[in-house]
Amino acid sequence: MRSTRLEHLDFLRGAAALLVLAGHLRSYLFQNYAELGHANLLLGGFYLVTGLGHQAVMIFFALSGFLVGGRALSDNLNHRFSWARYLLRRLTRLWIVIIPALVLTLLFDSLGIRLTDGVGYDGRFCTIYSSGPCSTAGLEQSLTTFIGNLFFLQTIWVVPFGSNAPMWSLASEFWYYVVFPLALWLVCARIGLVTRVAGALALIAVLRLLPDWLLAYGLIWVAGAAAAWCHRRQFLAGFMRHLLVRGGALCLLVGAIVLAKLRLGELADLGLGLVVASVLPVLASLPNPGSKYGAVARASSEISYTLYLTHFPLLTFIILTGLAPHRMQMSPAVAAVYGALLLVCIGWAAALWWCFERNTDRVYAALSRNLPPKPLQTPSFGNPDSA
Repeated sequence: MRSTRLEHLDFLRGAAALLVLAGHLRSYLFQNYAELGHANLLLGGFYLVTGLGHQAVMIFFALSGFLVGGRALSDNLNHRFSWARYLLRRLTRLWIVIIPALVLTLLFDSLGIRLTDGVGYDGRFCTIYSSGPCSTAGLEQSLTTFIGNLFFLQTIWVVPFGSNAPMWSLASEFWYYVVFPLALWLVCARIGLVTRVAGALALIAVLRLLPDWLLAYGLIWVAGAAAAWCHRRQFLAGFMRHLLVRGGALCLLVGAIVLAKLRLGELADLGLGLVVASVLPVLASLPNPGSKYGAVARASSEISYTLYLTHFPLLTFIILTGLAPHRMQMSPAVAAVYGALLLVCIGWAAALWWCFERNTDRVYAALSRNLPPKPLQTPSFGNPDSA
């Protein structure tokens, strides 16, 4: 059977997660670029690449729109959309990683606070570690904050739980899953007036709840969904097969990432996300290079979600209990430490993926047994459950 996986998108997703990890670790371990005094081209490139963590999140939004939003768009247009199955699938996919990630965050933070008497966890090293704990009131570990993060209200009503600052983007992800399929459903579904009005009121209520910046980034998700529709419809498929077009798309992607890094701000982020979304159909149309590339791409993509949600509390624990408040200049020995910590975080994520995330389909199948029969499948353009 021919695989429906889009290996270049798998690779992009895995690379984005690795960029987030690499950036957080570099920020913890090495001095800021401005403090170096002098740097050669290689070192400058290292700082540039490891400074793309925030831009990598924009890539995640575009990929999520392509894989999840594209399927929701297709199902709505073909009157095959099921809210019960859609929400169960999305919540299973999210919670099977979020729940253990929140518990592990609590454990690492509590142990770290105990071992350091709270030093570093109280925000006193915020000017040194820009990504680390910064609140002078200490970490927010209340039950209210735990539940708020569990139900995707971080950055809306509560702060990210404990030291796990990267959880901010999960709220955005979830509400994109809700808002845009709901809007599509109201337009496309064969439903009565009362149901349509109730759905419209629910949509308005959700939109009023969400901050403007979150909705603005949602345009990236929508663009990803539109790109998936274009890919499925083979829109400009012949044009995209030209080598010049493919090379130009890759150059455009790299250029947009660098430009977004140099011109920080929401408009730059939005521009990057829209460029990524426009390039995804080109990447999806590229031939797969071979089994080894596919294996690496798939493996990195499979653990990317777990890696994203579990690396930061572990790194914070290691740094604050062992190295703080010192940061170092690049040297072979420090580079070896950097590489070792990268491998520790990746290995930790792989182990947690084995315990939890790899069982997503099994858990969904068990929970969905009593749901109405599954609607007819639309032609696949990727694996929506890898997003």
